[in-house]
Amino acid sequence: MYAPTVTGFADRAAAEAASIRRSPLGFFVGAMLAGAYIGIAMILALSTADALPAGVRPLVMGATFGLGLILTVFAGGELFTGYVMYLGFGLMRRSVSVADAALLIVVVWIGNLAGALLLSAIFIAGGGGLVFANAATMFNAYAAHKVEADATALIARAVLCNWLVCLAIWTAARVTGDAAKSLVMAWVLLAFVAAGFEHSVANMTALTLGLFSPGETITLAQVLRNLAFVTLGNGIGGLLFVVGAYGLAAKTDAPMARQ
Repeated sequence: MYAPTVTGFADRAAAEAASIRRSPLGFFVGAMLAGAYIGIAMILALSTADALPAGVRPLVMGATFGLGLILTVFAGGELFTGYVMYLGFGLMRRSVSVADAALLIVVVWIGNLAGALLLSAIFIAGGGGLVFANAATMFNAYAAHKVEADATALIARAVLCNWLVCLAIWTAARVTGDAAKSLVMAWVLLAFVAAGFEHSVANMTALTLGLFSPGETITLAQVLRNLAFVTLGNGIGGLLFVVGAYGLAAKTDAPMARQ
């Protein structure tokens, strides 16, 4: 029941290890695209929630943020939070080496950051849209909330976030039809955004914008601290609650189903 999905992601990890060897630059561009796609979804969520009552904002942000993962999966892109799961299963099934996994996860994270920074620079050059126009009413408080949280809270929220992000990808892989996959991913991502969990790649865009937002007082040191703790939590969430849990669950499959 579970083993074919585990094997599919382990094979994906092996394929990505081969991809980065064939074209490191092409692979890095793919990671940049994913960082930009998640950033586009972050900007969309912030823009649509800007003028809404505080109680409604989380639901609207969650309902719109799914665009980022849908673009990453269907248009193509290499996303850090998903790679935590791919590489975890790859290491479990020994389809990739520790060295391959370390290289991939570092390059993907840096590529995501580069894509988020590029998108943010273009968005800032264009004036910052509704995010900057009404920053004092919502966005500045949103950014400040992220950088002021203590380390335990950030890690816990990030663990919960990537448990859900990896579940979105895992579940989408187990249904058929593009419409069903899109619906599953959007619905699961609504949960993590509306609940206020922390996604490292989304924060790359949100907090970069926060550094340049009118009236904002967050600092680069605060941004880096957030990204460090959230990245750690995202890694723990994906490895423990999806790779670890489904790796164990797969042992219940009939022997002939294992590959």
